[in-house]
Amino acid sequence: MSSVKHETNQNDEIKLSHLFEILWNYKIFIVLFTLLCSVATVFYAINKPNVYTARGIYMPKSDGGAGGLAKLAGQFGGLASLAGVNLGGSGESKTDVAIELLSSRYFLQSFIEKHDLVVPLLAVTKWDEQSDKLVYNHELYDPQQKKWVREAPPGKNVIPTSWEAYEFLKKSINVEYESKKGLVKISLVYYSPKLAAEWLELLVKDMNEFWKQKKLDETKRHIDLLTSKADKTQVAEIKEVFFTLIAEQTKSNLLAQATDESMFETVAEVIVPEEKSAPSRALLCIIGFIFSGFFACVVSLIMGFSKKRQQQLNG
Repeated sequence: MSSVKHETNQNDEIKLSHLFEILWNYKIFIVLFTLLCSVATVFYAINKPNVYTARGIYMPKSDGGAGGLAKLAGQFGGLASLAGVNLGGSGESKTDVAIELLSSRYFLQSFIEKHDLVVPLLAVTKWDEQSDKLVYNHELYDPQQKKWVREAPPGKNVIPTSWEAYEFLKKSINVEYESKKGLVKISLVYYSPKLAAEWLELLVKDMNEFWKQKKLDETKRHIDLLTSKADKTQVAEIKEVFFTLIAEQTKSNLLAQATDESMFETVAEVIVPEEKSAPSRALLCIIGFIFSGFFACVVSLIMGFSKKRQQQLNG
């Protein structure tokens, strides 16, 4: 039993010594390959532009008007349905819908077109901190003449549309919803710290304006419908129900007009970032060195075993 165990340990030592022997034989390849890849990683890290992340913290607004209408629906729904009005139950949270809308093509493309962001999204390569100016890719865009000079991609025009810019902006936006705390954290990444903060503020502002207008249109439709039904009915009880609902919707309409933060109420305002969020050049260099060295060792072992097998077949 002990002899078998001794033989196994001896075989393991022989195999391990073979591995070190192969690595030592290919030491020049391993060193040169690791060095070359490490230099390439350093060059890549140095030339990778800095990006800055602007962050804001918001509290979703509860739809008080919808909640009031839902309560009235439970109280008067039976009478209202007799007159052909479906009050429905619209008291559910709109936060998930708003978050989905923030990343939707419809909303972001409208945002890009409204603020003319196609050029800074698609033609800029980095931000010059000393001059506080954006640096453009001159193969795509001529900033002097303010003209696109790129070669049109297949199926597209020389002048790009918000459709192309949408993907870049979508990747730059991150939304975190902490339902237990009732907070929404929104961040936006861009080359320029000032523009990152400015765009984030505009993004939230446009979302609130969108939700405000949606609320105003919705309450107006409800008021018009309820007024029309109240004028047509002759039953005093049902007419009273309609007037109560009209009053509730009028209150919701007035509340919507009174605030500019209809969806996201600011908890922590956006601050212009002073430090870059990426890239971590030191980390990139370390990862490049480790992986290139590991890859060189694996390749060396493969070549060493292949060479040894070939020698055994020939011998």
